[in-house]
Amino acid sequence: MKVHLKVFFICVIALSLVVVAGELFLSAYIVRLDFDQYMRCAIFLLSAVIITSVLASIFTWRISRKRTLELASMENELRLQRGRIDNLEGQAERREEFIASFAHELKTPLTAIIGYADMIRSMDMPSKQRFTAAGYVFSEGKRLEALSLKLLELIVVGKQDVEMRDFECGYFIREVAAVVLPSVKDSGLELNIFGDRGQVSLEGDLFKTLMINLVDNARKASKKGQNIDLYGKKEQRGYAFYVRDYGTGMTEEEIDRITEAFYMVDKSRSRAQNGSGIGLALCQKIAEVHGTSLEYKSRPGEGTTVRVFLRQGA
Repeated sequence: MKVHLKVFFICVIALSLVVVAGELFLSAYIVRLDFDQYMRCAIFLLSAVIITSVLASIFTWRISRKRTLELASMENELRLQRGRIDNLEGQAERREEFIASFAHELKTPLTAIIGYADMIRSMDMPSKQRFTAAGYVFSEGKRLEALSLKLLELIVVGKQDVEMRDFECGYFIREVAAVVLPSVKDSGLELNIFGDRGQVSLEGDLFKTLMINLVDNARKASKKGQNIDLYGKKEQRGYAFYVRDYGTGMTEEEIDRITEAFYMVDKSRSRAQNGSGIGLALCQKIAEVHGTSLEYKSRPGEGTTVRVFLRQGA
C-alpha cells in the first residue's frame, strides 16, 4: 500500500510541474506568439502530459504487478501450510475413529464370550451342551485375536486386498446367530434364522463382524417381546443376507445419515445401551471391501430391513 501511495504522489508532482511550466511559458510569451507557434506550444505541453502519464502508469503497473505476485506467493505458501495442518488434523481424527471403532468391535465377541461363559458357570447343562458353549467361548476368543489385526489393517492402513474364502451360507448364518443369541435373549427378544442354501466368497471374520453389528443394531431398535429375523436368500447373480427388526424404524433423512461415523438415530437409547455410533460406519467399510453396500428399507414405528448382497464369486 505504501509503494502505491509513493508512486501516486510522484506522478502528481511530475504532472503539476509540467502544467506549471507550461502556464509560465504561456504567460510570458503568448502575447508575442502567432497562431502556429501557439499550437506548437500547446501540442508540446499536451504531449509532455500524455508521455508523463503513460510512463507513470507503466511504472505503477510494474510495481503493482510485482506486489500482486508477491501476495500470490504468500497466499500459496499459506495454502500449503493450511493443507499440512488439515492433514495433521485428519490423521488425528482417523486415529480417534480407529480407537472408537476398535473399542466398539471388541464388545461384540466379548459379549458372546461373557454370555456363554456365564451359562457354563451358572447353569447345570448336559456335557454336550456345555462342550458347545465352551467351543463358542474358544472360537470367539480366537476371532477376537484375529479381528484385532484385521481391523488395524482395514481402518488404519486402509488395506483392501483381504483374503476371501468360500462359505456355505446356511452354516455362516448359524454361526452369526450363535454369537448374538445370548445378547438377544437377555433383551427379551426372539431370533428367527432361516435361509436358502448357497455358497459365497468372503472374509469370514470381517463379514461376521458386519452381520453381528446389524443384528445388534436391530436388538437396540426393538422392544421386549419382539422378533428379529436373520436370513439369507438365493437371488439372481448372487446371494443376499438380511436382518429385519420390527422396532422403532427410521425416516428417510435418518437412513441417509445412518452410516456416518458417530451418528446415532436415537442418542439416548444408543448411549443407554453403550452405543458409540461407529458400528454402521465400519459395517459400510467392510461391505465396500466385499464389493457391495448396505441397503435399508425402514418406516418409523414399523421396523427396519437391511440387505447385504454378494455377487456370485465375489
